[in-house]
Amino acid sequence: MRWRPTLYLGTWSGVEIRLDLVVVALIGLLFLNSINDADISRTPIWSAIAHLILLVVMLVCMFGHELGHAMMCKLRGHQPSMILLSFVGLTFFKAVKAKPRDEFWIAIAGPLVNLTIALATAPFIGMALTQQMAPRLFSQQGMATPYGFLAWVSILNFAVAALNMLPGWPADGARAIRGWMASKWGYGAATVRAVSISHGFWLIMAGVAVIVMTLAPAIKWFVGNQPSGSPASLLVMYNVLFIVFAVMGLYYGWAEKRRVARLGVERASEVVGPPPEFMPGKRKEGKEEKIIDAEVVNEPGKQASGTQASPASASTEPDKLDELKGKAKDGIVAGKALWTVAKASGKGAGWFARQSTKVIGAILTADKKDADKPKE
Repeated sequence: MRWRPTLYLGTWSGVEIRLDLVVVALIGLLFLNSINDADISRTPIWSAIAHLILLVVMLVCMFGHELGHAMMCKLRGHQPSMILLSFVGLTFFKAVKAKPRDEFWIAIAGPLVNLTIALATAPFIGMALTQQMAPRLFSQQGMATPYGFLAWVSILNFAVAALNMLPGWPADGARAIRGWMASKWGYGAATVRAVSISHGFWLIMAGVAVIVMTLAPAIKWFVGNQPSGSPASLLVMYNVLFIVFAVMGLYYGWAEKRRVARLGVERASEVVGPPPEFMPGKRKEGKEEKIIDAEVVNEPGKQASGTQASPASASTEPDKLDELKGKAKDGIVAGKALWTVAKASGKGAGWFARQSTKVIGAILTADKKDADKPKE
C-alpha cells in the first residue's frame, strides 16, 4: 500500500498523523454533488456548504475515534506509531506480548468515543424535530439550520459507532469478535471464523447496494425536482460508499487471513491492529521478515536458529561434512569391488559380509590414526 497518496499532518505524542488524499477527493465530489442538487432545487448554496462543513467535522470525529484506539493502546502497554484518516481510520502500533483481550479492548475504544460525542449532542435531535416550519431533518436543507447541523453530528456519530461494531472487516467489530473468539479457540481459528463472518456480511451489503443503484433512476424520479430536500437523494448519493466499503472489507479480511497463514499464529498474534502492510510509506512486513531471516541464516558465525556459533565450529563443520562424504565414497567403492570378487570366485554372501566388515574397519582405523597423528 505504499502507493497510497497521503498528507502528513504532524506528530502527536510520538504518533505520526496522515490524511488519505483519496478521502479529500471524495469529500470534494460529494460537495459538487450537493451544489448540483441545490442548483436543481433552486435553494441557497448554504445547504451545500453546510454539507461540506459537516463532512469536515466528521473527519475530526474520526480523528477522535482513532485517538481512542491510541489511548487504549497505551493503557494496554503498547506503542501507537501512526494514525491514518482514510475511508475508515486506521491506527497502527507496535504490540509487545499482546493478548487476545488487548485486541478486544483496543477495538471497542474507538466506537466508545463516537458514542460519547453522539450522546453529548443528542438533545439537538429533539430540538430539530420540534422546530416549526423547519426543513426535514434528514436532508441537506436540514443540515443548514443550527439545530439540524448539531443533530446530524449526533446522528452520524451514532451511526459511526454502530457501523464500527458490525462484524465486517476492517470495522472494529470484526477485531473485537476475533479477540473474543481467540480466548476460546485460539488466534488462528478465530481469524478464520471472523473473516468468514466478515465476507458474508460484506457480500450481503454489496448486494443491497447494487439493488439500490439499479433502482436509483426510479428513486430520483419519485423524488422529483427537490433532491436537496429529500432523504432519498442522500441515500442514493452515499450508496456508492457501501460498494467501496464492501470491496475494502473483502480485501482487508483476505489480507488478515493471508497474514496469519504467512507469519504463523504466534507471530501474527502480536499485531492486534491493522496489518503493517497497510501502513503508507512503509515497507511491507513480509519483505522485512524475509530480509531478517536471510540475515540470520547467512550471517557468518550464526546458526540458522539465530544462536551464536563459535568461529572454530563454523570453520570445521564443512571439513567434517567432506570427511563423511569421503568415507561413504570409499566404502561404496570397496563394497563394489568385493561383490565383483565374490561373484567371480563363487564365494557366498557370508564371505562378502565378513570381508566388507574388515574393509570398513580398516577405513575407520586409518581415519582415526590420521586424526591422532600430531600436527606439525
